[in-house]
Amino acid sequence: MHKQAVMIFGTPGSGKGTQANLLEWTKGFYHFDSGKELRSILNDPSRQNEKLIQRERKLNEAGILNTPSWVLGIFKKEAKKIAKSGKSIVYSGSPRTMYEAFGDKKTLGLIATLEKSYGKENLHFFFMKIAPEIAAARNKIRRTCTVCTNPVLGDAPVTVCPNCMGELKIRKDDDPEKYKVRYNEYMTRTMPIVEALRSQGITITEINAEPAPPEIFANIKKALGF
Repeated sequence: MHKQAVMIFGTPGSGKGTQANLLEWTKGFYHFDSGKELRSILNDPSRQNEKLIQRERKLNEAGILNTPSWVLGIFKKEAKKIAKSGKSIVYSGSPRTMYEAFGDKKTLGLIATLEKSYGKENLHFFFMKIAPEIAAARNKIRRTCTVCTNPVLGDAPVTVCPNCMGELKIRKDDDPEKYKVRYNEYMTRTMPIVEALRSQGITITEINAEPAPPEIFANIKKALGF
């Protein structure tokens, strides 16, 4: 099977990251976790004196999307590197803005970059459909390991990380007030990408994101031909 590039869209709490992790763990995809990638840069101790990092970190911690031109440069560089390694890639939250997705007359967007690296026929889009109140409730109790940084479902019957036994905590940006900001950012800045792709006649597979993760994953695998 040819290497594939997959983009999973959905509001915070829709389960994008969980499904991307499952593709990574079971099918060998590289999960490009946008939030994790950015936080690793923004929290790099050696870069805390840089004005750009200080500016972008304030945005990130407030739940506001980072500057699109800065983000696109980072993501395109990493996408090319991953494609060159021969691995399939899955995104759980990228691109986040119209500029990141499509660029402009001078700058190639992430989607066109992936088309060049993977082939248009190997680029797949999913939209995780979920009621806003269910997504918000999930997000409110979602926990993240403080050691390996993997997320753990809020209702999972564990008190420590099942992967490394690290301490589990709720992330700052999963706070209910921050969630409202993140949800609004998604609806006003990310959802237009989905609408633009549909207007171009590009197929976006809609997935019911309310069942348990294994059921959702089975539908995603089927759509990808696994």
